[in-house]
Amino acid sequence: MMTSAPLSPQQLGALLDILVHHETYAEVQTFKHPDAIEQYGYPFQTSAETESGSENRKSSSPLLQLLLIRLVLPIPGIRDLPSEFWATKFRSIMRRFGEAELSESYDKGTLGSRKRLASAASVIHEGVTRGLLSGIPNHKLPDLHGLYDLRKADDLARAWDDVVQHLVYGDLLSELFDHFTRTPNLEGHSPAVEAAVNFVIIYIATFLHHLFVLSAEGPYLLKLIDNVHGLVPYTVIGQTLRVGNAGTMINAMVRLFLAKLSIGAVSNWLGFTQNATDGMNLMQRIISLVLEWDCSEFRKAIDSIKRSKDRPDDSHLVAIDEHLQASREQHESVRELSIKERRSIVVAILETKDKCLAESLTDSQHIQCLEYYSAQLAIMDREKITEALCRQTPDLTTSIVRDGISVFEPMIRAIHKNVDLRKHVGSVESFLTDLIATSKPKKRDGAQTPNGTAAPSVEDYVALLKRNRQLAYDYLHEFAKGCPDLRTMWLDWAQDSLKFFRQKTETTDDPAAKEGNVVSCGAGDMDKHLQILFSGLTTEKQNILKTAIDAHARYLSTLEDMSRARIQSIVNGVDELGNKKTSCNMSGPGVYITRWHCLLDETIVTPNTPRGPPRKGKDVKGVKALGKTEAIAKSETWDPDDLTRKEEQTRPEAPDVSIVIDALGPQFRSLVADISGKGLPLK
Repeated sequence: MMTSAPLSPQQLGALLDILVHHETYAEVQTFKHPDAIEQYGYPFQTSAETESGSENRKSSSPLLQLLLIRLVLPIPGIRDLPSEFWATKFRSIMRRFGEAELSESYDKGTLGSRKRLASAASVIHEGVTRGLLSGIPNHKLPDLHGLYDLRKADDLARAWDDVVQHLVYGDLLSELFDHFTRTPNLEGHSPAVEAAVNFVIIYIATFLHHLFVLSAEGPYLLKLIDNVHGLVPYTVIGQTLRVGNAGTMINAMVRLFLAKLSIGAVSNWLGFTQNATDGMNLMQRIISLVLEWDCSEFRKAIDSIKRSKDRPDDSHLVAIDEHLQASREQHESVRELSIKERRSIVVAILETKDKCLAESLTDSQHIQCLEYYSAQLAIMDREKITEALCRQTPDLTTSIVRDGISVFEPMIRAIHKNVDLRKHVGSVESFLTDLIATSKPKKRDGAQTPNGTAAPSVEDYVALLKRNRQLAYDYLHEFAKGCPDLRTMWLDWAQDSLKFFRQKTETTDDPAAKEGNVVSCGAGDMDKHLQILFSGLTTEKQNILKTAIDAHARYLSTLEDMSRARIQSIVNGVDELGNKKTSCNMSGPGVYITRWHCLLDETIVTPNTPRGPPRKGKDVKGVKALGKTEAIAKSETWDPDDLTRKEEQTRPEAPDVSIVIDALGPQFRSLVADISGKGLPLK
């Protein structure tokens, strides 16, 4: 077959980014269905399935499996979990969530908390997995004691790259573990580490800012954290940790959070019943209470709709209620009809029941029906989550937590003996209190609000992390100094994990790419594999795909340049934070942040008019679900929609790379499944 010229390193890097980005989120989305965990493969296969020797061992979620096998399963403690934990307990609880059929963003008309958090986790996961596949380029180890200007973005980024080189190919990790045995001052190791820490703080602050400020769900998520924070018995935990005997302390903590006292629990224990509902323990009670408080707000929103003057007819609401109780197949059928026929989900529901119902609906009643449906879905979601975690028998949640405590008990004993955990529980409490306070509106000079407040800035979160980083350093110092055996165990795991990021092939640098800030090191260990996949296409197809790949490479380059400029702006702004200016940054660095928003932007959402094309996620990112609005006081929030639109105006539009995904996506999944399968244990 005649082929065009092979892909350049820059094109290979862009191609890998496209394919990993799509495949990662596609795998995450499959877990909406209960069969996803059944087709995952190891470690969720039962002994019988493993012994049967299925002819196809490839996982349906190869990127997730790759991450789990290489980095998660070898973690000390987790590696000691019995196979039953994964193949029975964890698998069963994942299946429960799949069977629960939690609501879709399309139906709710907005991007909910699950959508935002799942897409954020997917983007972080894709970054790690891309590193596992391609490897970190192996360059000459730089001098960590060189000159790094903490006020220059270029030096912060260079310090991070230098530190990563030493972590993967040098002995920096061992040096840092030893450093913590001597002092809680991490930055004192070297100028490069100090600059790299500042670089990481800016990225974490940007993520927190997007999660709690720019996201319409931010104030709601913060309210959830505040509610849980208020329910956790920190004082009782602290008193329990004062018990000198570690075994007694662990048992006391387990009883505090996991013990159940109910007639069902007693009858099960005595053998009079089997799997009778045995009530909830404190941990489950906290989960159910927080979710029930949520439900009460949504019920208030529903009652408000029912009391409104121009409310929908009872027949409209009854039809929606009946649809809520329908099967998964019926829900999917109506959703597909709504998309295909370009009509709202409510109109599709009503027309499926009786066409006359939809025709009698006014525009204002249609909006109220959408809000009613969204609020009812929110209530059902929370009830199903509570059911899966707290009420269903057997109680998998408590069993999973008990198994986790059991395997980590030797570590807990050693830490309890050598580290004052009470102080560090207090540190967690104080950090969460500070996080909640930081995420409240700030007094700013010239703020465009009646009370003179403005949303928190990225600099506010940078200051939060800098104020509290010593809390983490103090714990790591006491751990490293007082628990040498555990320190060695975790060091071994970390070093073994970092070896997976080493490239097995020589880096293919592109001299032409070094003139600008672009993807220059290709796809590393994936170069050959991607070239083979690409060469399997016709010459005509290759040329078409190259156009899209080049556009994506330029897009990534632009994002890198923009990210570097934002770091510099934040570095400058942190020093001026005390001036209470309104010019604080509402945008932070990170290609991953933009890729996160791309996933949200591409989500399709029901039209808000009776008939019309589906909306995109970017049209509703600043819209809160009805019920969540009522849960947040007006004085405690801001307009995330306005902030998001201003932030989006500064971002380049992502090119359409669907043609690349259609042409190479299936082959790439098969390729990654082969790579992941090589790390599976032998039968």
